[in-house]
Amino acid sequence: METLEELIGRAKKNEEIARNLFDIEVSILNIASTQVFLEHLLSSVLEKFDIRFGWYSIIETPITQPLIKSLKQSEQLAQAYTVLSSVEYLEATKGKRQPLLDHRNLQRFKLMTPSNLRGEVKSIAVLPLLLDGRLAGSLNLADSCIERYKADKEVFFLQQLSIKASLCLSAVVSREKVAYLATRDPLTKLRNRRELEDTLERELSRVLRHGQPLGLAFIDCDDFKQVNDSYGHDIGDEYLKHVANLLQELLRKTDLVFRFAGDEFVALLPNQDEAGAKQIAERMRDHLHSRPLIYENIQIPVKISVGTASTSNLPNISAKVLLKQADNRLYEKKQLKNFEKSNALEGLSNSTFTFEDC
Repeated sequence: METLEELIGRAKKNEEIARNLFDIEVSILNIASTQVFLEHLLSSVLEKFDIRFGWYSIIETPITQPLIKSLKQSEQLAQAYTVLSSVEYLEATKGKRQPLLDHRNLQRFKLMTPSNLRGEVKSIAVLPLLLDGRLAGSLNLADSCIERYKADKEVFFLQQLSIKASLCLSAVVSREKVAYLATRDPLTKLRNRRELEDTLERELSRVLRHGQPLGLAFIDCDDFKQVNDSYGHDIGDEYLKHVANLLQELLRKTDLVFRFAGDEFVALLPNQDEAGAKQIAERMRDHLHSRPLIYENIQIPVKISVGTASTSNLPNISAKVLLKQADNRLYEKKQLKNFEKSNALEGLSNSTFTFEDC
């Protein structure tokens, strides 16, 4: 039977744990990025509870792709996660949705444990993480001490942490999804015109601060109406998605592509002056022209016109002026192409002859 001093000591310890849990919950409640959430949750838990090892195990399913993508993008969590199939995860945990503690049969958690920690872990606590009510994986805490996470230890506070982390995780993933959909074109998955306006203002502010130029390419598909008329709108949609994918494939990681409207796209080209933007425009035309859309044995050429502009040649830097200049140059290119096509057809018509000419 515990003495009064022991009871008071236990109460104080429980109060400290509860306060730490509250602090963690408050700190993660309003995080809007899945990556930041995962980084902050793990670092906070390790710090608040003086835990030596911690990492995530994620079940690879369609609903967990945002988590896996965020973990892969995080330098902080580069060695602090594992990805498993549902069979591998369920075999290790038996599908339990309650915290699981073990210090005897650690071999069962081998695939869940990062390779650099497998020789260090002597006891482990597996805290399930639910995403919209479905098991997504776990937050794993471990120690080189066998006593830290014995199977018969109290799991009440670990369960509280598991529940709070799951609720906040579901909320941040939902917020991020809503934000993503609000800024994306539903067909091509490119950033939309609204996002272009916001991004362009930010990029121009950077230009004014640092003096580095910003190039812009206004892109128009030459034969899109003909594609729609000849093959139907379904293939027209595939054509636009194909163009979007090719543009993203060609451009640098620092460049950004947007669907402006219909068959028009805009690319922002940081650190590109007028000459650099024109060179990129030429590469765009060559790249897309050499990669036709192949859809159900139909081969459809991809032809574009590109108008470029750069802040390096603008006396007054503004989003409206930059877009207008690129749009004007695009219009000039389209007019020139139409003129050349008209002359070619006229020349073909004038070249007809009779047998008397032979």
